[in-house]
This record gives sequence, structure tokens and C-alpha cells, in this order.
Amino acid sequence: MDNRPIGIMDSGIGGLTVARVLHETYPEEGIVFLGDTKRNPYGERSRDDIVRFSFAIKDFLKEHQVKMILIACNTISFNVPPAFFEEDIPVIKMSMEVKMPEDAKRFAVFATPATIATHAHKAYFQKKYPQLDFVEVPCDGLAAAIERNADENTLSALVKQAAEEYHALDADTAIWSCTHYPLIADVFRKVLPKVRFLDPALPTVETGMDILRAHDALAGAMQEKVFYFTEGLENSAPLVKKIFGDVKVEKGALTL
Repeated sequence: MDNRPIGIMDSGIGGLTVARVLHETYPEEGIVFLGDTKRNPYGERSRDDIVRFSFAIKDFLKEHQVKMILIACNTISFNVPPAFFEEDIPVIKMSMEVKMPEDAKRFAVFATPATIATHAHKAYFQKKYPQLDFVEVPCDGLAAAIERNADENTLSALVKQAAEEYHALDADTAIWSCTHYPLIADVFRKVLPKVRFLDPALPTVETGMDILRAHDALAGAMQEKVFYFTEGLENSAPLVKKIFGDVKVEKGALTL
């Protein structure tokens, strides 16, 4: 038994989709969440910036005595160096272990430009499913638009533009490889009604929880959940309250 909280890190509010899955499947676990809303979006920054900001978030979470860190951000997960994961607690990146439909033929990865630039998903899925026709779709500006709570027309236009430009309109299956995107699941489904969207949040959470379970480190009673954001609580706080109820939402500062 280990009642220390689980740390969850993201470039902004997108990681709340992973925190939501953790909350729904393991409600007793404590959470310390930090979203770097001040420097979002990471997906359009240089790799050096992404790495520097990510180490700062990890340090913040470690100061809060977390027992594990979930990187609830694909941009961070696939841009940080191997040393980022070398800790005395588990540091878990976003999973790609989604359940592929047997009849999938054309598969699209929707992600930030920085995630697509690593081609990590392309390498993984083409090796595991060589029979699939594969397409990468960098969604320039979409995470930022979600952060600023853009209207549905704006979001729909961004999704449609990316899908058209990168020839994903005829995809039958896709993965949300940015944790922001499930926040606008309805928009994606309206623009691409024939596409089945896969969300890696649950396998990511389960990867981490399997490690804690193996070490008898699950929480033994209901623990506190606290959500920190580096800027803009006026947008993030209502969303946190909607998903998690009456929990603490505070401003957090990073040492860069």
C-alpha cells in the first residue's frame, strides 16, 4: 500500500483526459496534476524547449512526493531523451497499445507537429500492422485552439483542413495521439463520421497501475486530488470541476 499521489504532467489541459481515466478506474488514487498552460502549445515548439520545460514539470511533481509520473502528453513522451525516464519512481509515457479493429485498412495518426516529426507512431504501427495503409496528420494549431476554448466552427475547420491536407478523409480508423483531442471528440466525429477513433489514455493508465500493483503500491483509501496550472485558471478550473467535482485547482510555478 502506498498512499502517495500519482503525478500527471501535460503541456496544458489535454492531460485531464488521462487524469479522467485514472479517476474513473482508480478513484481512490491521489493525483497531483500540472499543466503548463503558460507555455502551451508544446507541439509547435522546438525540441530543446520541450525537453527543458518537461524536466521542470517533472521536478515540480517530484517535489510533491509522487509515487509515479504519468506523462499525459504525446509531444513530451516522444521528444524527451531516455534519461528523462531514469528515476527511482516509474515514469510512464503515452502508450500506443490500442486495440486495432480487425477490419481496419487505412489508419491515421492525429497529433501535434512535434509528435508527428518524431515518426514514433509510424514506426510502431507499420511494424505491428504492416497490412495497414498509414497516414500521419499533424494538426497545426489545434491544441492551442482547444486551450483557448475556441468555438466549434473554428475547431471543425482546423480538423478538416488537416485531414484534407494529409489525405486522411478516407481513413477508417484513427488514434488521438494528442491528449487534447479527446476533449473535442464530438468535433472529430462530425468532421470524420466514418472514422473509428482510438484513445490511448486507458492503456497508458493501466501500464502504470500494473507496475504499482506489482509492487503493492496502490492507494489503500481515498486520497486528495490537486490540479495545478501555470496560467489561465479561468479556462482550466471550470473544466477540472466539471470532470472531477469539488477538487483543488491552484496556480503552480515552474523553475526553468
